[in-house]
Amino acid sequence: MRINGSKAVPGISIGEDMSVTDTDNTPPESNYLDDLARELHTLRCPSCHGQSMAIDDSALRCENCDAIYPLDTAHRITALIPNNIAEGAKGDIKAFWGDLYKQLYASTDNDMTPAYLEQAITDVEDIFLIRGQNCVVEMPYKSLDDAKVLEIGSGAGSHSCIFKRYGAHVTSVDITPERAVSTAAKLAMLKGGQGIAFNADAENLPFKDATFDYVYSNGVLHHSPDTEKCIDEVYRVLKPGGTAVIMLYSRISSAFLFNILPRGILTGEMFRWPEAEWIGRLTEGKPKFDNVRNPITRVYTKKQMTALFHRFQILSLRKWSFQFDNFCVPRLTQIRRWVLLKLGYKLHKGGTIVYGQPIVPETPLEVWLGQFLGFGWAMKARKPETPAETGN
Repeated sequence: MRINGSKAVPGISIGEDMSVTDTDNTPPESNYLDDLARELHTLRCPSCHGQSMAIDDSALRCENCDAIYPLDTAHRITALIPNNIAEGAKGDIKAFWGDLYKQLYASTDNDMTPAYLEQAITDVEDIFLIRGQNCVVEMPYKSLDDAKVLEIGSGAGSHSCIFKRYGAHVTSVDITPERAVSTAAKLAMLKGGQGIAFNADAENLPFKDATFDYVYSNGVLHHSPDTEKCIDEVYRVLKPGGTAVIMLYSRISSAFLFNILPRGILTGEMFRWPEAEWIGRLTEGKPKFDNVRNPITRVYTKKQMTALFHRFQILSLRKWSFQFDNFCVPRLTQIRRWVLLKLGYKLHKGGTIVYGQPIVPETPLEVWLGQFLGFGWAMKARKPETPAETGN
């Protein structure tokens, strides 16, 4: 085992302030180093793209360039990120989404038990079915037995857990350390399938070409500095004939046209920043533990979506996710919730593990209107079997 003379690639400070879950809840038979060893044949070095990785003491080492990537067996996570990612926009992305993790998920994760998680994932599946979420519509989630599934931007891990429960071999990545650790803990705790998580960058995935049957990402890649590069990476790591299910935000939507855009004008933000930056500053919430705002959010027309996936065969493109509070009216979210509760709709506890609290999911009318006014584009696309196959 060789460490001396190797090039250190710190990525993140794994193990520091990572009290996300009680690791005593992790099944004792689940050995992280054994799980990681089973994945070595799928990994490539994100620094030099070398194809051979080895486990050395408490790190992964690239056998080509000797780059070192720290691993934390207690939290079942490895940081497969080059050392230049802590600066600039990606550093801000990690800071903001780490802040949001602490706001929404940390308290739930700290009290997580296997029994609670099993019920929570059942609740999440139910609320996703009500909402028409792409996790349970475009993804054939009940037919994933032994399929290799990659989720990019796993957040707190509930989507990956659904896939694992139905027998998938799940690999999850997130650029935010807290979120990657949260996903890793849940994957270890949940019954069914196999699962492992990495701290990694969607623009430079640490996997070999043609590794996965499915690549899934929900509302993540539009927050990257280079979304086009992310889509190229999705294409690269998919097997020929593999399927991508990706959700990105829609420009022609009530949320953008009647909420974000008016607020951009009224606050003057749209006159001070490039589009992706001012939309970012006005979406996804506000920081509480730091002062870093959401750095980037992009929105897409249908034409832009098809252009983004031009190398794929587009199987379907569906708009979804509309609620009556998608308008620039003060306290409209609270008004919607109060009215719907008065009308007999119920808070759904499936919202807790995904959105940080129980929510009133979309009504049937909102679901129907979502196909016209929804903020989410649900893209389902196939990587051609051969280069000769055309995408559209």
